[in-house]
Amino acid sequence: MGKINKGILGGFTGKVGTVVGAFWKGIAYMRSLAGSIHNPKTTKQTQQRMKFAMLSTFLSHILGVLKVGFKNKAVNMTEMDAAFKHNFPNVIGGSYPTYSLLYDKVEISSGKLDNPYSPNAVVESNTVTVSWTDNSGIGIALATDEAIVLAHNSVKSQAVHTIAGGKRSERQATLTLPSAWSGDSIDVWFAMRNPDTGECSTSLYLGNFSI
Repeated sequence: MGKINKGILGGFTGKVGTVVGAFWKGIAYMRSLAGSIHNPKTTKQTQQRMKFAMLSTFLSHILGVLKVGFKNKAVNMTEMDAAFKHNFPNVIGGSYPTYSLLYDKVEISSGKLDNPYSPNAVVESNTVTVSWTDNSGIGIALATDEAIVLAHNSVKSQAVHTIAGGKRSERQATLTLPSAWSGDSIDVWFAMRNPDTGECSTSLYLGNFSI
């Protein structure tokens, strides 16, 4: 049985007839009850589910950075949902049943902030060092913007990141990798963030590296 919270014009929770009411992030919504699925395992549905699962699993590994990188894009949705919607059309390669995630197409943040010029990553002694050319004052770039650096280990399905690396004017940021990752390879992304407004740049993929 559904329950009306604020009178007849308010939102409601629970089942009423053929609809279900609920609240999410303070927003009242309702949806129809799911109909019966006549053919739940068509090839097309299976393909989509495999793609969805592949991207969702990866994004779950980097949720911490997505909460920052897609915060300003998460309108009436979670940051992970915003990241999924943004990335899904472009990042799945291959053909059924062998799909692959195109890491160089993945964006871990999206926004209007300018990236610094010529970012470059080097991996040595379990440390990622990203350097760049300072472009403070160009567009909305500020000297106080801070670097976001993400390293993802696909072998171990793990990731580490920093959202407060070196400032734009410092021209360098570092990220320490787990010692257990020695001998593996990692994919590295880079972006900038204004710590006062939360605005981010659209991330850049810096490459795959052996540790």
